[in-house]
Amino acid sequence: MSFITNEDVRLYILDRSIEDNDLDLDLSFSDQEIASAMQRASRAWNSIPPFVSQVIWPHLPADTNVFLDATAEQLYLSLISKLQRNDIDYTAGGVGTNIVSKRIEHLKWQIKECRERWMAVARDIKVTRNINQAYRTFS
Repeated sequence: MSFITNEDVRLYILDRSIEDNDLDLDLSFSDQEIASAMQRASRAWNSIPPFVSQVIWPHLPADTNVFLDATAEQLYLSLISKLQRNDIDYTAGGVGTNIVSKRIEHLKWQIKECRERWMAVARDIKVTRNINQAYRTFS
């Protein structure tokens, strides 16, 4: 069985190099931030009923995009938290701008999309595993 790596996550969210991040001029997420997001993604999976299958980080299965979407959601949640702490309007040279607010709006949309994709699949997988275990128990 193969497992998701930091590189898989970087490819999925296009955070491979500076060229992918015109605004940040660097990688958007460190390897440590990705690892932490993967840990939170595994906890989120483990918190979904039915509680028939558990995963542990760093062994998130790579046979589906569930854990890529869950990890991306966790990364975006962390980033939006950071951005919201620094979300202020300012004026420089008579021009007012707030690019942080625009990034926050985009992140909110990305979080919603990631969550909807991975949660729907996760529930289906867990319900299917639960039914399969029940039939094995009664046969």
